[in-house]
Amino acid sequence: MSEHTEPPATPAPQTRAAARRAGENRPAAEPSAPEPTAAARPGRGADISRALERHDRRIGWMDLLRGLSIQLVILHHSTQIVTYRIGEVPGFFEFLSAFFAPFRMPMLMFLSGLLVAGSLHAPAGKYVWGKVRRIVWPIIVWTFIYTASQLVADPGLKHMPWEPGFWDTYLWFMQFIFAYYIIALLLRWVPAWVMVAVPFVAMFLIPAELELLQRFFYLMPFFFLGAFIEKHWDQYARLLSVRLAAVLAVIPIGVALYSGFVDPLWYEPLSALPAMLGILILVRLTAAAPEAAWLAPVRFVGQYSLIYYVAHYPVFAALGWLAAKAGITNPGLGLVIIFTVTVAIATGFALIGRRMPVSLLFELPRRFSSAKRT
Repeated sequence: MSEHTEPPATPAPQTRAAARRAGENRPAAEPSAPEPTAAARPGRGADISRALERHDRRIGWMDLLRGLSIQLVILHHSTQIVTYRIGEVPGFFEFLSAFFAPFRMPMLMFLSGLLVAGSLHAPAGKYVWGKVRRIVWPIIVWTFIYTASQLVADPGLKHMPWEPGFWDTYLWFMQFIFAYYIIALLLRWVPAWVMVAVPFVAMFLIPAELELLQRFFYLMPFFFLGAFIEKHWDQYARLLSVRLAAVLAVIPIGVALYSGFVDPLWYEPLSALPAMLGILILVRLTAAAPEAAWLAPVRFVGQYSLIYYVAHYPVFAALGWLAAKAGITNPGLGLVIIFTVTVAIATGFALIGRRMPVSLLFELPRRFSSAKRT
């Protein structure tokens, strides 16, 4: 998910090494060195590295990947609701859903982890409060909305009191992210590679019957792989050149084709490593590509990915129910309509989602925080 944090009070040094040297050598009262001028700034790779560290501005290619992933999530869920309410969708859509399965949610986790170090620059209290108001609060709000919409659409459906709040809704993804952010704070002293390796091993030890717990440990390495790459962005960019990444693109393509044609890779532990390699390759290629103006709508979705994610499920569930009531019997047509209208309504939420009182659906106001702007 995409989150904004307030920029630091003073500009960060150009690199992590420079930041450490500045902290060691500068007296406490001495102001930070000014940010390099445009002429003195290094190339695109270093600029990305600085933006990741500071976490104070949008990064276009990240919004692009996040936006694509969110739209694929909406397409996948639209496929499910149409199958449930209308009938089996054309095989092409089933193929698309399975084709992107290895990368949809893991990519969102990786991109969230890529920004965690920037978030950790804030004091612990401010860090936790930011996650509570931007993640926990919309989980609470949209759990009630989701449960209410289910009771309207399926009056006979019964929930145990604890189920909606414990990973029994589509909001499990955000619950996972919140948990990963808290783990990142509590274990910030643990090397990032350890935080990748331990859950990677753990996912193989958890029985498949404990599906959500296995999924929790399946996605955790992707989150902390993002944190690891953020710390070593320049080395990553040097080792995996754009030319090499283009050659190795056969890996994510092969993984996706296997998932689409042979066996859908839904959080299968054995698929984690090739999925990680695929994401590293896709990220390297996308980070080096120029920003195309015609992809601005996709980047917009990525910028407001949290709004799209929390809003889309009740919307498409209601649309599926209305489609069945309206007598729509063509699953392909129903899928196109439900997907398009869901994205359009979520876009409307995104356009007004920062304005009171609509913003209360997606985050608590900043003024509730004890942290003051500097």
